[in-house]
Amino acid sequence: MEAGGGSLANVVKITTYVTDVRYRLDFRAVRDEVFGAKGPASTMVQVSSLSHPDYLIEVEALAVV
Repeated sequence: MEAGGGSLANVVKITTYVTDVRYRLDFRAVRDEVFGAKGPASTMVQVSSLSHPDYLIEVEALAVV
């Protein structure tokens, strides 16, 4: 995003894919650390697997620059 003139402050929505919803509290703590308590809109979806068997969480971010 920096190359396009943006930053994490431009993120308006994140979608998080997790292989186990038990990771939600850990992810929420990291999300709040990165974005603050009033971060972007957020959706979490549990999936059976991600693109690599070692991956536990995948985050998609939408930013308006």
